[in-house]
Amino acid sequence: MTGFVPCAVLEKTFSERFDELQGLTEFCSVSPVKAIGGKFMDKTALFNLSYGVYVVTTWDKGRATGCTANSAMQITSTPATVAVSINHDNYTNACIKDTGIFALNILGENVDPIYIGSFGFRSGKDVDKFEGIEPLIKGYLPIIPDAMSYITCKVIDTMETATHTVFLGEVTDAGNLKKDTPMTYKYYHEVIKGTAPKNAPTYTGD
Repeated sequence: MTGFVPCAVLEKTFSERFDELQGLTEFCSVSPVKAIGGKFMDKTALFNLSYGVYVVTTWDKGRATGCTANSAMQITSTPATVAVSINHDNYTNACIKDTGIFALNILGENVDPIYIGSFGFRSGKDVDKFEGIEPLIKGYLPIIPDAMSYITCKVIDTMETATHTVFLGEVTDAGNLKKDTPMTYKYYHEVIKGTAPKNAPTYTGD
């Protein structure tokens, strides 16, 4: 699985670490002017967290669908496990819960930006996001042919936050489709000049 660095063996459970991260997220979600104890904080510090740009795909009653995501990470190496965060309002969220499987499509810097717009700013409930795209089928899941890599997963656990579901997925298949440099969220904003969809975890509303 090129591009993923196995995490060190963790003594704490995923649930315990998630609770810690959730507490940090709640702290950082306080007013941009005032934080705990009346201290001022600069929310732009959150921009220094590293994110990628992905398309998470699954099935909708036999039809391929998906959405863009920027919050995904590898949790363990044995068994290989990843986590991805999907907004409750994203139709893909309900589809993953229904099927119990999803694929993480890793986008490269040279991918056509239309994929980000098509999968990020429209609802799969209203449109066919794969219209004009012939998906590859890997690990029984639809894969964007222009992705540089893919990781297919079966859901083994979920955690709910106020706005997002974190899907924990055990990897069932993975592969590289083309050579490219993985697109970071920073590259997406500064080079492609893209914006965050409203349902993205990094959306600020500014």
